[in-house]
Amino acid sequence: MPLNWYNKKTLTISIVIVFIRIVNIKFSSKIEADAMNALAKHELINVLPGILSIEVVRITDLHSIVVNKFDSKESAEKSKELVINKLKSNSNIKVEIFEGNRSFIIEKS
Repeated sequence: MPLNWYNKKTLTISIVIVFIRIVNIKFSSKIEADAMNALAKHELINVLPGILSIEVVRITDLHSIVVNKFDSKESAEKSKELVINKLKSNSNIKVEIFEGNRSFIIEKS
């Protein structure tokens, strides 16, 4: 259950325990990048355990930043076996991972 606080400028501060994984991914071909983008968009949200959301920022045709939100660190660890480890084993894909519990999120209404 989020804890919300509202001030006069209607800023919302929510504190919800969410585990975040940021994936910096670079592909060697546009075909691989497009395939992974389609996989993320249409299948991963239904396959990864405990996934809350997938957000993809396409920097270039070959470079994307992915923000995955999980309900727990345990769910994120389980998902590594399904996706991350396979990506890392592909020599045509460079992957950097950054993970941690979300500290907070501030959204302007």
